Amino acid sequence: MSDQREFMERVLAAGTVLINIGDIDILLEQMLTEARFFTNADAGSIYIVGNGVLSFRYSQNDTIVSRGGRIPYTRFSVPLNRSSMAGYVGCTAETLNISDVRNIPKKAPYSFNDGYDQISYYHTRSCLTLPLMSNRHAVLGVLQLINARDENGKFIDFSSDLEPLAKYFASLAALALERAMMTRTLLLRMVSMTELRDPKETGPHVNRVGSYAVAIYDSWAEAGGAGERDRIHTRDVLRMAAMLHDVGKTGISDSILKKQDSLTTDERKIMQKHCTIGADILRNCESAFDEMAMDIALHHHENWDGSGYPKGLKKEKIPLMARITAVADVFDALSSRRVYKDAWADSTVTDEMEKLFGAKFDPALREHFNSQLDVLREIKNSYPEQ
Repeated sequence: MSDQREFMERVLAAGTVLINIGDIDILLEQMLTEARFFTNADAGSIYIVGNGVLSFRYSQNDTIVSRGGRIPYTRFSVPLNRSSMAGYVGCTAETLNISDVRNIPKKAPYSFNDGYDQISYYHTRSCLTLPLMSNRHAVLGVLQLINARDENGKFIDFSSDLEPLAKYFASLAALALERAMMTRTLLLRMVSMTELRDPKETGPHVNRVGSYAVAIYDSWAEAGGAGERDRIHTRDVLRMAAMLHDVGKTGISDSILKKQDSLTTDERKIMQKHCTIGADILRNCESAFDEMAMDIALHHHENWDGSGYPKGLKKEKIPLMARITAVADVFDALSSRRVYKDAWADSTVTDEMEKLFGAKFDPALREHFNSQLDVLREIKNSYPEQ
């Protein structure tokens, strides 16, 4: 009874964390973290179901990380069918609790693919796979937990007694996921309005900038010893707020936004007004998201040395999240193809970025940017232009 009570307390605490997260990417990552915590799972993966495909979104693995390895920031999609455990759960909305994935009955429609195990020198044993169901009884995603552990770290079965609580957690997670999907849709609709005016402001671009900003913030927060709850909250708000950094371009004339030649001095001054227009759109702050989004929209073109716009702020007078977003935005601009240029080579991008720290960028962010370069490149590949 005490174990059941403890598990219930963990599930309720985890549900409270999830319900306060608005960004879908931050939510999915935290969902997997919380589920692994209360089930004591060594590893896990999470998928999104939609449009006939099963999209892999996040993976975590304590054993691989403990060996000094790193879980790549990788996304891919496969047709949704019953041939895999995750696909079967996505199609049927059934929960699978398998004690040994290498001894699945041959009559089962699904099987275990050990390709990842071979590549990573890992051994998957037990697996608990749960559907994430919407209020309309549609499967939104699949949560897969791998290798339950006992108190000594030995891999064991996922207890059948744990299943009801795991299913309850999945129902809470699905509610949060449905809301986060709606939030992302609304944000991307705002971005699409900007994209109609400025072809550079695409969904992939803003998703990359938001993800880059969070990766750089993660390094900064870890170095500064930020508390876990504060980090979760800030990552969530920053991921969404950075996506709207250029929303003010909706108020700039097409003749300037779509001009192929260099802008005149007067045209450049008009273009710079997108910062104040964006801040005006996001004014009347009612939440931490509103406040951060307004700060980023207004100040992401300020420079560390005071040479930026619209206010010419210097150093720490520029809000931190605007400083971080500035690094993310320029990195994406240099790394991506534009109508006026090809994407730069990785080495050319990093050389140029290095020159900008201390002048355009906060020099204290240099080490955090450099420490995340591999992650930033994986994020770039995960959000290609369509």
